[in-house]
Amino acid sequence: MSHDAAADARGAASRRTGVRNGRTALTALLTVCAVIGVVLAPSGEKAQAAPEWEPDPSYTSTDDGDGTYRVPLLNSDVPDVSVERLPADQNAEGRDIYYMISTTMHLSPGAPIMKSYDLVNWEIVNYVFDRADISDSFSLRNGETSYGQGQWASSLRHHDGKWYVAFNTNNLGGSYLYVTEDIDAGRWERIPLGRSYHDPSLFFDVDGTPYIFYGSGSTSAVKLSADFSEVLGEYPQIIRPGDYPGAPVGGLFEGAQVTFIDGQYYIVIITWPPGQGRQVVLFRSDELLGRYATEDGSNPYEARGVLNSNGFAQGSLVPIEQDGDLTYWGMFFRDTFPIGRIPALIPATWGADGWPTFGNAGSVPVNGSFAKPIRLSEAEERLERQKSIVASDDFANDAPHRAYMDEEWAIPPEADSAPDREYPHPDEVAPNGSRLAMQWQWNHAPDNRYWSLTEREGWLTLTNGRVVTGEFRHTKLAADDELAWLEEARNTLTQRTFGPSQSAETKLDISGMKDGDVAGLAAFGRNFSYVGVKRESGATTVGVVNRVAPFTADIDQRAVEEFLPGTTVDLGDATEIHLKADLDFAAPAGQLWTSFLYSFDGVEWNELGGRVGPQTLDGTLTHFMGHRIGLFTYATQQAGGRVDVDHFLLSDVRTAQNLPLDTGQLDAAISHARTLSEAAYPADAWTAMQAALASAEAARAGSLGTQNQIDAPARALGLELARLGVIEAGQPQLAVTVSASWRCLAGKALLTVRVDNREDVPVTVALSSDYADKTLTVAPGGSAAHAFSTREASPPAGSLIANTTAIVDGEEVSTRAVTPYAGHSCR
Repeated sequence: MSHDAAADARGAASRRTGVRNGRTALTALLTVCAVIGVVLAPSGEKAQAAPEWEPDPSYTSTDDGDGTYRVPLLNSDVPDVSVERLPADQNAEGRDIYYMISTTMHLSPGAPIMKSYDLVNWEIVNYVFDRADISDSFSLRNGETSYGQGQWASSLRHHDGKWYVAFNTNNLGGSYLYVTEDIDAGRWERIPLGRSYHDPSLFFDVDGTPYIFYGSGSTSAVKLSADFSEVLGEYPQIIRPGDYPGAPVGGLFEGAQVTFIDGQYYIVIITWPPGQGRQVVLFRSDELLGRYATEDGSNPYEARGVLNSNGFAQGSLVPIEQDGDLTYWGMFFRDTFPIGRIPALIPATWGADGWPTFGNAGSVPVNGSFAKPIRLSEAEERLERQKSIVASDDFANDAPHRAYMDEEWAIPPEADSAPDREYPHPDEVAPNGSRLAMQWQWNHAPDNRYWSLTEREGWLTLTNGRVVTGEFRHTKLAADDELAWLEEARNTLTQRTFGPSQSAETKLDISGMKDGDVAGLAAFGRNFSYVGVKRESGATTVGVVNRVAPFTADIDQRAVEEFLPGTTVDLGDATEIHLKADLDFAAPAGQLWTSFLYSFDGVEWNELGGRVGPQTLDGTLTHFMGHRIGLFTYATQQAGGRVDVDHFLLSDVRTAQNLPLDTGQLDAAISHARTLSEAAYPADAWTAMQAALASAEAARAGSLGTQNQIDAPARALGLELARLGVIEAGQPQLAVTVSASWRCLAGKALLTVRVDNREDVPVTVALSSDYADKTLTVAPGGSAAHAFSTREASPPAGSLIANTTAIVDGEEVSTRAVTPYAGHSCR
């Protein structure tokens, strides 16, 4: 089941319930004791204690669970971040909510909207667009691509009840503004701005006037009309590095983000002076437009270098309410290739002079720890730690619906179209009834005719809609370097990688492949490695490809993607194959080395050669993002071949670590789930947990071959249990325990129920068993009991329902618990 579907189903329920402070109490608890004899006598057997359930944080959480977190956050590629706060008094939840946007360039859907309640743990809740456009370059048509281009450096703003996103495209018609009223699920209106604004920062002044600050090498601004259709004013080079000879400015100078704080305008800019590292310089003025607002044309902007530590730079200031006052921290990213550019939430101490000091007196250690600025309830923090921007998937087509999935495009007329060109087709861009989890993105916009989650239930079907040509080029580069076939392949489905250790496992049905087809599992940027299945002349082979720098403008695509010697295995007549990619980003740092394995049954695995690499950042920045993990297929001879993908399973444990399989988290989650009572939760939340539980139990009952097969169901179930925990924590509670035991009388079994009331008020407990009903009134601090006659010698397992009611602080409080009990024999 998709994590996103679960989130949607329970979101409303948890918001309705909330998490209340106040009384701490025990939920109704049923314990069953086996008893033999005419009178109550212990059997000598003791119940085995269930494993304690405390789930590990997600792969993209750096929350230590003790009120601290580590930087950078997320362990994944989330560059060019812009963060916006929605204050508690402006949303239905009554607490501050944070949203963040990032650059995804040529990926589709694009411009992800991430959400957090504590600024440390994040999940993807929406995308601004499904396709940036339907052009050849964003759709991998007719030799054109958007690698390293597409959507860049967005700014996210909330103003007068609406959400705004501004970003630039290097090859898709300049800059665009998108607007919505519902950032979590709504449709975004697209407004072309008519020109390019490098790294545009949308800013609404105190009177509501919209501006865009932009530029590389200097910072300029334009004033826009209220409907954003016109430029009403031009203000070039408001900030020029040459005006600040004593400040750490020069070299790279871009990424401006504007914030208004206590009557002054602050502009955050990344700079990279020659011979120094990436750092943050902060400009401050009481005049937004600088020299354009002063009578004598003097420059009122002051400058100060505020962070120069380990390359943390570019991002935005983030408002945080503490003790009723707003303070501002930094969200700045750090280059950590080949994982990518990873953001960090960095504390700031603001001096009396109005300037901040970031980190520990200006130092931000990599993997350094800081106190979280926002604390939630224990249940809420457990849930937040389970959220992730990567996810395993069973391709059940149960992801939540979002408006971007229904995006509509008008197909341009094809009059006088050349017969040898490929043109957009209505069915290519029309929704196909399949909904992928939001952790997935396509490498360029997909052709919706050739992928499906509905053609085969529970499988992702990828079909080759065309044959690779070898005629695609990186037009971003001066020499128009040729693409490899993997780069040209359409409908490659990707997720972010995460570090420092990652494993991805999948199962392919390869029976539909045609001669010349290649399909598999890749870790890729411009340099890449993959484990692939290749069909040639009716024979099917699995092997490994590894492409590394340096690159040449002209390449032999077939030679580039030949299997490495010593890595190939003939698959014979096998129709299904399990593939596994183990990614090591830490040995050494700055490089990715990958090991690939295959299996026929998912239990017994064999490595294909040794680890391959090194994968690094391409210095020409053709892709300019962290390596992605991807499922792919392409045809070299004929279209129409297909592969079906059964699942995608993640872990942070690699086979090469030689660790024993660890089912502890899975066992604890299953045991905890079995203690819960259906009546205590909303139906949709309970159904989602039960589905995850069924998958976890099925996995545990089967033969396990990898940690992926354990971790994927454990984490899926853990997320659902954490959601139920938030719902439960928000419900009223009573300190009442209900216990049950068996005894035998004259060969018949009696179910004896005891109620202990630890409240300081009387409680009424309505008991309902499979045999009769009974209502007990229990005095404060007292106990009561009742024996239900079964009239049976060997009653089967059943359940006991306890509805407890009390008047607490003048209000009626009710709880309901449903708990199963084991069968018993008096023979």
